Amino acid sequence: MINLWQNLIKQILVFVLVAPLLTGCWDRLEIEDRAVVLAIGIDKAKPGDEKESSNATHILNQDPEANKGLIRITVQIAVPGRIPLGAGSGSGSSSGEKPVWVLTSVGYTIDDALLNLQQQLADRLFFGHLRVIVISEAVAKKGIENENDFFRRQPQVRRTVWMVVSKGNAADIIKANPQLERVPTLYLLATLEHSRERGTLPNIFLGVFLSANSAKGQAGMLPYLELKKESNIELAGMAYFKNDKMVGVTTALQIGHYMAIKQINPGGYSVLQKMPGSKTLVIFKSTHRKSRITTTIKNGNVHTIIKCQIEGDLTEKSNKKVFITKENLKKLEEKIQEDANVGFGKLIQQTQKDGSDIFGFGEYVRATQPAYWNKEIKTEESWQNQYKEMSFDVTVHVKIRRIGTKTN
Repeated sequence: MINLWQNLIKQILVFVLVAPLLTGCWDRLEIEDRAVVLAIGIDKAKPGDEKESSNATHILNQDPEANKGLIRITVQIAVPGRIPLGAGSGSGSSSGEKPVWVLTSVGYTIDDALLNLQQQLADRLFFGHLRVIVISEAVAKKGIENENDFFRRQPQVRRTVWMVVSKGNAADIIKANPQLERVPTLYLLATLEHSRERGTLPNIFLGVFLSANSAKGQAGMLPYLELKKESNIELAGMAYFKNDKMVGVTTALQIGHYMAIKQINPGGYSVLQKMPGSKTLVIFKSTHRKSRITTTIKNGNVHTIIKCQIEGDLTEKSNKKVFITKENLKKLEEKIQEDANVGFGKLIQQTQKDGSDIFGFGEYVRATQPAYWNKEIKTEESWQNQYKEMSFDVTVHVKIRRIGTKTN
């Protein structure tokens, strides 16, 4: 009888302990009740846009000076049941219904604008599937301190989100309708992901940008995009920052220069060259990069030595009458090396002029010259000034490995 009561008590205790673990769905939120945000565009508001602002978070301010700080956000929200699941699927595209819903809102900050937008929606905004954040060049030049703060604090936003700068209005890219993808955000995402896989864009997700922007010896940078007439999107370069403000833009080819200095592979950029001693044009495509960066103290200032090795292939020759020989290849390698030395140096000088150390040379100084850093530099602002005066030597070695299936 005693054993029976003991077993009963044990069963009751087990039930009491397990029961709280079975209530995990009490606060569930169905996916149909969420407004899933796929992309966000951020622009400066135009005069008169303050009339669209809601009083969800504040009493409307009629002061024109205060309204100059307003921003306009444009969001792409996925429409449940219209997102295509594969090739040829999805009733939304076949019936002419759009798979996304584009909405805009105005506010003084990102969260303010989103709260104003929430007042217009029945479902709760959800950022767990946010893939792309587009910031207009005007906003980037003004400063993105607020944007960085919001997306860093928002737990739903992944660090693998792409944040980019648009040459024109961010809303134009969000509203673009590319022909190769039924969901515009996925086309924009594919543009960035495929560029990274081809070796034409470094892996600069939101998390990478925030980390670089917080470092004392490095500046952040973001992809710089331009919308073309047919809704296709061009990777036009990289926008680089000083603190939270955009201070300059590179060209597309200079992305390759940056990736070579930072030893980011695979190599994906090609250069057009003339075959030495003739007018024949050839294309050299880099396939592999190797780099070594060292810093020393020279005459009381930082001196950086950069040694790069680039391997690649000869992919095209415009004149079949000009034969490829070992001597021609050697001269071609020397010409590419000469141009690369000049191009790499110009990129470093360009960023030095703007005080934006996108290469992270300051982090090399912190790691290898800690006594000098702690005594002479100490702060991010001091390194930005020191970076402008930094001297450097760049040496590039180029090797052509393959010339294709033709022997001449």
